[in-house]
Amino acid sequence: MIGFVVNRTSGNGKGAVKWRELEKLLQAREVAYEVRFTMHGGHAKQLAEELAAQPGMEAVVALGGDGTLNEVASGLIGGSVPLGCVPSGSGNDFARSVGIPADAAGALSRILEHRIQRIDAGFVNGKCFVISAGVGFDGEVARMTNAAAYKRWLNKIKLGSLSYVISVLRLLTSYKPGPVTLELDGEPHQLQGAWLIAIANMPYYGGGMKICPDARFDDGQFQLCVVDGISRLEFLKFFPQVFAGTHTRHPAIRIWNASHVRIRSERPLAIHGDGEWAGTTPADIELQAGSLLIL
Repeated sequence: MIGFVVNRTSGNGKGAVKWRELEKLLQAREVAYEVRFTMHGGHAKQLAEELAAQPGMEAVVALGGDGTLNEVASGLIGGSVPLGCVPSGSGNDFARSVGIPADAAGALSRILEHRIQRIDAGFVNGKCFVISAGVGFDGEVARMTNAAAYKRWLNKIKLGSLSYVISVLRLLTSYKPGPVTLELDGEPHQLQGAWLIAIANMPYYGGGMKICPDARFDDGQFQLCVVDGISRLEFLKFFPQVFAGTHTRHPAIRIWNASHVRIRSERPLAIHGDGEWAGTTPADIELQAGSLLIL
């Protein structure tokens, strides 16, 4: 038996279309399954926990965007039931990072192969994340993007990943970098004009930006990308390089590795976990190695 947690509104309704396609494939292949549909924020975690508790459940699959994936992973972390994914959001950075096909047939074939991997997961102030967390500028960008009407409009024309770029350009004129104390596995670092601190378990975020090119989900550590002491113009100039991962050559960008990160700031800075709101600083971010099973 395979359980499915389906967010029909993901990708501006793309989730409902993809589920109808997937259901036909399941029936054609005579796969035993049970489906639950999300009704509100936080519901996917509850549904994943309920499905995982059923006897004979072989996997619980998230059909939705990275936000739905995050919630389902939160319900499965530390357990024995693996997580599957059928991507139907605007960014789909989890699927991109672990090589899950975008189409329903390809994603289902991977699920049915049932090859289990054990990966790391992170927690920011107690909230689980699988892909990445971000503090500062990118935390504000995530909040702006999730509330933006243009995200829904771009999803309709299958350009949802551009919504993050638009939010970056909108916020760039008003965001004020400031002092931050960063502690990496107990070692302190003082940042005087921190723009953003990305803490990555996987290379991609924001719908295909290769923020931490060498981040691995099974090596027991995060990779951090820290942008500090840079002008708005310089930020704007190197920003396009993030899509190729070549931004790391810029002298104002530092790449570090750590499994425990503490962040303190003079003013509260926005935090996201897998693109979803996770409060403000101070932040304590910990890695739990090998704590999540995926297909």
